[in-house]
Amino acid sequence: MKKEFDILNHISEYEILEKLKYLGSRELTITGHGYKTFSNIPILESAQKSTLNYSNRSSVKPAIALIDVILAANRNYNKVVEPNINRIQEEYPDLKNFDELNKIINSQTKQEFYLFWGHKDEKKYNTLKNVLLKINNLKEIIPSYKDDFDLMKQWAKNADIFNYKKDFIGSIPNIAIATFQHLRMVYGADTIKPDQRVKEILDYEFGISNLSDINVIKAVEQIAKIAKMKVITIDQIFVQYGSSYYNQSANKISIKQIVSNLKKYGVDNETISKSTLLSVGQIEKIN
Repeated sequence: MKKEFDILNHISEYEILEKLKYLGSRELTITGHGYKTFSNIPILESAQKSTLNYSNRSSVKPAIALIDVILAANRNYNKVVEPNINRIQEEYPDLKNFDELNKIINSQTKQEFYLFWGHKDEKKYNTLKNVLLKINNLKEIIPSYKDDFDLMKQWAKNADIFNYKKDFIGSIPNIAIATFQHLRMVYGADTIKPDQRVKEILDYEFGISNLSDINVIKAVEQIAKIAKMKVITIDQIFVQYGSSYYNQSANKISIKQIVSNLKKYGVDNETISKSTLLSVGQIEKIN
């Protein structure tokens, strides 16, 4: 029988807390998510503020939040997505709920809608249309909701990630688990999106690699429990640190490569451990 994932089989509580302390103490850089809003404040402070505001736009404009998540999948958010979201909100200030979004997408040709949201991507277009159809189904299944945000919040909190492909929204083609989780997050669930940035942090900073998406979620949930923080706060620390430091060419070298280089120069494992916060056991595995 396969054992349940336990992060403490890979790294100690002390190392987890020390690594979080380090990540949170670094300041946001110009490439970091949150920099435009918070400037170069410490990442922990920015992550905590982001946690408080995470669902604000979704609660006021659930339709904009949906467009944001669909567009964000496998795209550079700062360069490709955010400018279009800002433009849409300026040009369509009354676009808030799903009925209004349905009216726009159903009254326009595909090419016209591409101009509306700034992307010529048939898969994303079809995904958005299918999600809106499923949301209409949810309205029949969850009759006691106050508004569109409350409807999606009830779905987000009750969705089962272990069977997400059987979920109303998770079963839609092109809705991978990262997008599924992202939707849950923006509509009020305290969870994590297992995207590339989070996986890089777990690998480069915590020495844990090759995890399945489900185990990435479990790892971050366990880190949050150990740190006594919300899961979304840990997500934001990881995303903001990675986007601040891994995007810069001078910092693209991974912690593993640094360890490998130090070992080649004869630096002992204890010294490397103190410098990188990796355990000696983790360092011994790196060639």
